[in-house]
Amino acid sequence: MAEQIDDQLAKLAMAQGLVSEAEMRAAREELARRGHSDTPGALGALLVERGSLTTSQLERLSASAQAAALKTPKVGDYRLVEKLGAGGMGAVYKAQRGLDGQIVALKILPRSKAQDAEFLDRFEAEARAAFELSHPNIVRALDMGQADGYHYIAMEFVDGRDLYQILEKRGKLDAGEAVGITIQIAEALEHAHGERLVHRDIKPDNILIENGTGKAKLTDLGLCIEEPSVLAKPRITRRGLAMGTPFYFSPEQARGEEDIDIRSDIYALGATLYEMVTGKPPFEGASAAQVMLRHIQEEVISPKEIDRSIPDGLCRVIERMMAKSREDRYQTPTELLVDLRLVADGKPPRSAELKAGLSSVRSVGGGPKGPSKLAPMNFSDVPVVPAKRATRSRVQPVTRSGTRPGTRGPRTTLTEEVPRKLPAWAIIAGLVVLVSACLAGGYLLSKAFSGRDKGRTDSAPTAPPAPTPAGAPKTPGPGPVPTPK
Repeated sequence: MAEQIDDQLAKLAMAQGLVSEAEMRAAREELARRGHSDTPGALGALLVERGSLTTSQLERLSASAQAAALKTPKVGDYRLVEKLGAGGMGAVYKAQRGLDGQIVALKILPRSKAQDAEFLDRFEAEARAAFELSHPNIVRALDMGQADGYHYIAMEFVDGRDLYQILEKRGKLDAGEAVGITIQIAEALEHAHGERLVHRDIKPDNILIENGTGKAKLTDLGLCIEEPSVLAKPRITRRGLAMGTPFYFSPEQARGEEDIDIRSDIYALGATLYEMVTGKPPFEGASAAQVMLRHIQEEVISPKEIDRSIPDGLCRVIERMMAKSREDRYQTPTELLVDLRLVADGKPPRSAELKAGLSSVRSVGGGPKGPSKLAPMNFSDVPVVPAKRATRSRVQPVTRSGTRPGTRGPRTTLTEEVPRKLPAWAIIAGLVVLVSACLAGGYLLSKAFSGRDKGRTDSAPTAPPAPTPAGAPKTPGPGPVPTPK
């Protein structure tokens, strides 16, 4: 509320011409240098200190700003305090419930999307799944309903940030912290698995880290479905449509398979763990289709090759979590938790061994490899759509290549150079040159053969000598000299 009042004060002061935009910007920069950006009332006090406002002007503006901040919109019994974020399923607000004053996270589906049956089904499915699950590492659902033309879900408010925001700021996490977060989310998945539910969208954005306690909580159950082992029809599914986020897709999700189970969540959690310890997702690309294809066919280097301090045992756990075939992965979160807890205690994992070439992650110390033997040679059923997070910045991995620790650039993509098509005139010119070269070559060959024939004629045997005329002395030939009589 205090931040809203200061923002309202700044807007009113500039709208009334009391403070210029440049003066306001300079005042905010000064507050930041002093470390009082979030101190209630600090902005007004500084403006008076700098002579931009008088005391009476500040009092009048503060009263108006407070009144404006209190006139916040409401949805049903919930007063919206501030916007926390927005996504494909609508916006999330910090809100206060009028009944008891409880602070909640209120997810609101836009009216335009409420007309879409699929969006509405997903929204309601998230609420149902959240009500069915009760675990300290899963954000609780408190209420759902429709009011003032909006569908909404009231969720437990977590005072913290999501893991994606933390990675943007810090780059990566140390192995111990990453394993601790992964254990908590695996425990959440263990509970969901007990209720026969699959999340299908495990990623850093959907993992909230509570301030102070460091507790990790899984949120956003909008893609949650019942496992195929249950006879009931899956809640959200469509043939050939890959649901989730491409950066953390399991190979079976990338192929658009329908029988998705808890092992897909284990793969996605492995991809998230990979990003936590390396600073980047396993696969990146210029499009969602390219990223998905890499999950199916390719391997990435072991985390050990990026950071030598990462334990070998943790690398082996990640390799098995991200096995290409789900039969080679941990089969349940319970099985995964056994190895994660061993690694957290500094002990080797019990069942993380996996043959080389069977995972999306190369074995520790393994050499470069080509496409997985399990990968199909042709891949045409992936919808070619822009990568969901292509426009967002992504932290870069800290490597031994000279990158300064703690500094991150914009997320890079891996693209291949595509040869450009030659213009028609270049092709015609090339053909003319080729034909000319052939004619010239033929002419030179014919000259060479004619010269060789002439040489053969000049070197032919000479004709026998002509007969000697009559009466001419004969030249003695070789042989014995006759003896005189």
